[in-house]
Amino acid sequence: MQAPSIQIVSSNEAVVVTDVHIPCAAIGGMLWYRAIVPRVAAGERLPVLYLLHGGTSNPEEMQQDTNAVQEAIAGRLIIVTPYAAYSWYTNAKHKPNERWEEAVSRDLIRDADSRFPTLAGREHRGLAGVSMGGYGATKLAIKHPELYGFAAMMGGSLDVTRRWPAIFNPGQSWDEWMIFGFRPSTRLDEDVFVLLPQMANPQAVKWFASCGTEDSTCEGDTEFVRQLRLRGVVAETSMTTGRHDWPTWSKSLPRMFLAAGEALR
Repeated sequence: MQAPSIQIVSSNEAVVVTDVHIPCAAIGGMLWYRAIVPRVAAGERLPVLYLLHGGTSNPEEMQQDTNAVQEAIAGRLIIVTPYAAYSWYTNAKHKPNERWEEAVSRDLIRDADSRFPTLAGREHRGLAGVSMGGYGATKLAIKHPELYGFAAMMGGSLDVTRRWPAIFNPGQSWDEWMIFGFRPSTRLDEDVFVLLPQMANPQAVKWFASCGTEDSTCEGDTEFVRQLRLRGVVAETSMTTGRHDWPTWSKSLPRMFLAAGEALR
């Protein structure tokens, strides 16, 4: 397996953007992530927000679409975005060497903590994501509350494990079934609405949810927030007009980054 590689993408007096490629047995290859790290004083450490991309995106696009460099500087946050392909941040049931939950929640954190000035501890580590990444952030926070103290979904596709095959996009449906399994019983393992009631203390995570009123995923996001409230959790919400797209998510991004910074400090 290849050796790790580090490349400085950009650097100035306020922030350094770095691409890191590390060998990762969970995915049988190299794991790529981009770290946006504000300049720190000697001995200073910062909280980390893991920013998860959607199904057709990547770390470069997430940096551009979220204004992440400016948000990292303003919020004194380290922002880390892994590239996770079309994985749904899940250990695939029928795809060898595609254990993406393991890669993101173990190998990525371990490497970022060893390489950058991160504040240790779940209370200083959070997740946020759009679309597929919103599902990933939600599921990983439920399954690994010992790792994350904040979780934000924006247009989170929380219904993915419950979808019927898409007639007009059978390839996508096949990919999802290869990830989550073909039997309904196996898909329950990754269903956030099944996992949430099993979570011992959802109050330990600070939650943020945002979606557009014309977004087909909004029904699932709203139901998840309702389920949180039934458990005594008050999630911060930002429901706006719009669809399942960046113009809609951008309306809530500043508020999400602010919530993340407040929660993780």
